[in-house]
Amino acid sequence: MTVVRTWSVGLAGVHGAMVEVEVDMSSGVPGVALVGLPDAVVRQSLDRVRAAVVNNGGEWPMRRITIGLSPAAMPKNPIHARRSSSAGRTAPRAKIG
Repeated sequence: MTVVRTWSVGLAGVHGAMVEVEVDMSSGVPGVALVGLPDAVVRQSLDRVRAAVVNNGGEWPMRRITIGLSPAAMPKNPIHARRSSSAGRTAPRAKIG
């Protein structure tokens, strides 16, 4: 199991709010689960991240990837998904917790 944590900033009205991004890569059916109240644009950005990784010579992991965005009650915008996906992809050896 690989867990990576990082921070991002989201907008709550006109104020910035800290968003914790946690990516877990584990064995199981390959796929990506995005939790923490993401909107449709955030879900679509995962496909763009996957395409960017593969088109730049990277290898997308054939593992179960769970991306958690906290606090869960705050709606998230696309920047969170890009950062969370790349955090899980570019730092798979960093184990926290």
